[in-house]
Amino acid sequence: MRIAIFGASGSVGRYLVPAALDRGHEVVAVTRRAARIGDHRQGLRVVEAQLDDAAAMDRALLGVDAVIVSLGDAVVDSGTDAVLAAMQRTGVPRIEVLTGFGTSAASRRKLPPPMRAVVAAVRAVTFQGFVAKERQDDAVRRSDLLFTIVQPPTLTDGPRSGSYRSGDYSGKSIFGSISRGDLADFMLDNLDHDRFVNESTFVQS
Repeated sequence: MRIAIFGASGSVGRYLVPAALDRGHEVVAVTRRAARIGDHRQGLRVVEAQLDDAAAMDRALLGVDAVIVSLGDAVVDSGTDAVLAAMQRTGVPRIEVLTGFGTSAASRRKLPPPMRAVVAAVRAVTFQGFVAKERQDDAVRRSDLLFTIVQPPTLTDGPRSGSYRSGDYSGKSIFGSISRGDLADFMLDNLDHDRFVNESTFVQS
């Protein structure tokens, strides 16, 4: 599979790129600064593109089978809109988006009432950033693409352990955590096996 990763030089992208290559995928690492991509293995193509440059975005997505979006908070909604538009223009069918814990009404309904109350309090405190992720979530759900929205709690630095839970597991909590190595492993495994299609999923250790 040829996977385009937006935010490839970010805190999660730096785990996604090598993990995807290790699985035998071709990777298009899309970043604003190509020099930040330290991996130069066979199967990797680094594309420097600004999210508002439609022509560069389209070139990055030519021949791509799936897209992973792992953008920083400052551009999480507008950047995702740009990626969705480029996917529509180039015919890429599958997207996986990394967002935050409980950043949609649909996902919050899967939480027990006490945890929904905690998430509501976090939303009130971090209103601007939280609402941007809600807009991102809504745009992805309204697209006609095959999507998965990944909603982890706190991210920690660390390698893949293979020990994490996803889907409708008990104990879903915004106070939980998952290493970036495990998160990357989950996201790639989800694409490889086409799980959680057209839905959101929580994932944590």
